Amino acid sequence: MVRKNQRSKSRFETLDKALELVTYTTNIIDNEKIFDKKHQKTIDRISEEVTMIYHYCRVANTIRVNDYQKELEKVLRRIQLETEALDLCEDLITDIMISQKLFHLKASRVRYWTKLTVETKELITKWRESEKKRCQ
Repeated sequence: MVRKNQRSKSRFETLDKALELVTYTTNIIDNEKIFDKKHQKTIDRISEEVTMIYHYCRVANTIRVNDYQKELEKVLRRIQLETEALDLCEDLITDIMISQKLFHLKASRVRYWTKLTVETKELITKWRESEKKRCQ
């Protein structure tokens, strides 16, 4: 039995966190009292980023790899999708900072939203590193 603090994070935990990020973000950007529709391009970009973070994680999770040494093409595709999700997390953090100024977001909202994004990014990073180790 592995102690709780020594267990690795599951892919499902990563997917759950990515889903939490997309739903939290969608709830914020759909609130017209917070996000003024005159900045629709920014809102659409943020929506696309969070949706694709979750999408890339889900697609990566559906790629089944039975032998990490023999199915290198599948592994590389998974890693590519995880990397795409990580890049989008960075883009989202940038857009959160822009939104803070543009939409006059409360500091507490920005802190929580950023924390959620960073947590998602950390889980995806651990997942990707786990994939790379299995290939060696």
